[in-house]
Amino acid sequence: MLKAVVFDMDDTLIDINLSAFIAVYAMDVARLLADIARRNPLAMLATVTGAMLELNNNDRPQDDHRTNGAFYAESIRRRCDVPLDDPVIVEAFTCYEREILPRKNDAIIAARPRAGAREAVELVLSRGLRVGLFTNPSFSRACVECRMGWGELGDLPFEVVTTMENSTRCKPDPQYYREHLDRMGLSPSEVLMVGNDPKRDFPTPDIGLQTAFVGRGEPVRATWSGPMADFAKDFDTIEARFYERQERNLLDIVQDTAGRG
Repeated sequence: MLKAVVFDMDDTLIDINLSAFIAVYAMDVARLLADIARRNPLAMLATVTGAMLELNNNDRPQDDHRTNGAFYAESIRRRCDVPLDDPVIVEAFTCYEREILPRKNDAIIAARPRAGAREAVELVLSRGLRVGLFTNPSFSRACVECRMGWGELGDLPFEVVTTMENSTRCKPDPQYYREHLDRMGLSPSEVLMVGNDPKRDFPTPDIGLQTAFVGRGEPVRATWSGPMADFAKDFDTIEARFYERQERNLLDIVQDTAGRG
């Protein structure tokens, strides 16, 4: 039974030039680190981008249960010897992410609510389903909340919002999806993911979590594909396809089990 719908954020629930946002954020963080370490800002930019790439590569042992925040902090420390957990440095970064970053939304980043996004979440809630915000957890809670504010999402009752602080992997690693579905007390077969990224919003390898795709194209694995503006009005169709695919998956499992027997 479908019990919850979880949504990606960037270019799913909000329109944003994500590459521009990441570039601005990385440069600002590099300048902060350069001031702290008394290094060249361009050299520190390489440190920041290297740490971000390392985090998103998910190249970690299975028994590495550090949060993404701890993993990222260790990567920064190893590269430039700046301890991000130092209270003074924590205060500096908190001030930046809470006070300065929210004012960085300009004509290039162009973050704003996406057509149909709020209607989609509210429609799901009206059907008695639960909702989560499954944005790629390579940013802190403050940074995620900044973009939520730009998209006017802050008042929506997401049960889980994935961030650096509460995640141990990034998309599309199955561990990322499993750990947050576990927090909600749900199995992958009871949840529909909604996202725009064909590489990140489908767990790899597949864990039985279906995805409604609101990006460009029609991925084979998608249960439904279309613009976010159509999600709410098409939800009956989306739900029907969810159950059809679920039945096919169960039949495949039964046939596979019988074949092995």
